[in-house]
Amino acid sequence: MTRQSDRLPQRKRMTRLSVASSQQDGWGSTSQRNEDLLSLGGLTIDPGTLVRVLEPTAAASAVLCQRLMAGTYDKPFLVEDGKHRAMCFTIDGSVQSEMRIDDPDALVNDYTRKMMAFLLFCPEPRRVLMIGLGGGSLVKFCNRHLPSTHLTVVEIDANVIALRAHFQIPPDGTDLRVIHGDGARYVADLIDSAEFPDVLLVDAYDRDGLPRSIAEPEFIEHSRRILGDGGVFVMNLAAHESDSTLQVERIRKVFGDPVIPVTVGWGGNMVVFAGPALSDRRRLEAAPANARRVERTLDLDFRILPGLVRKHLQQAQYEPAQLDPAQ
Repeated sequence: MTRQSDRLPQRKRMTRLSVASSQQDGWGSTSQRNEDLLSLGGLTIDPGTLVRVLEPTAAASAVLCQRLMAGTYDKPFLVEDGKHRAMCFTIDGSVQSEMRIDDPDALVNDYTRKMMAFLLFCPEPRRVLMIGLGGGSLVKFCNRHLPSTHLTVVEIDANVIALRAHFQIPPDGTDLRVIHGDGARYVADLIDSAEFPDVLLVDAYDRDGLPRSIAEPEFIEHSRRILGDGGVFVMNLAAHESDSTLQVERIRKVFGDPVIPVTVGWGGNMVVFAGPALSDRRRLEAAPANARRVERTLDLDFRILPGLVRKHLQQAQYEPAQLDPAQ
């Protein structure tokens, strides 16, 4: 079932995208080949906005436009206006990933900046595993700013990976690997591996929302088992409030307290933090200082999470600990 914006809050919204009426003169009338993608014009009110699809040059532009407008086109596509490039699954304004063309490594969407708050609990991760590639916002940011961290990304949709170069995601190398595969299965298989991640970032959405395999308690349990004593689990949720609440409770049942959900702006997103690192009193007490350092060095802003950490410490009635100055 195609995800509809009236029944599910959109992950992000590209407000610049205004869909044109199918009766508009010249609708779907312009197309051109650019960087291995077919560019379609006339789909938006803004004449400077193009929709770019993974189709051969000979593809019938009018038919493609009709499928896009009807929501039956089944591949990810790009929408760009000269300043931003977005990955979309539908043309209703919902955006899966977004990039500034003049600064490809910048984090455009609020929820991606919030997910980087794993650095409050694990300031120097050796290994980060990401489930879901999208436009690679988190991949590029971590690759640039965490040079000592090895990144593994698992993406189930080959067409998403095919757009990798258009979002300027670096090629695989010593510290970066993108794998085409099922993220839930990959995590399950990792249980028998000796290379557990320090951080697990889950941002896995398709046309229909959060895949069932990722939403299941089994995936959460497998995630808990692959994280070490200082591991952090971070999950982006973009669903009805009741669905998000259910998922948070699933995470809490598996990981135990504290589980800290942070609401992100107006778009309906919620970023959830859990894992063994959050059960470590010293790491929690160090989080506010880590937040200030990360904000200063990476130009991020964590306004909510440090306060939630302090609140948890107060409610748990922990005795203040003398922190190691080296931490």
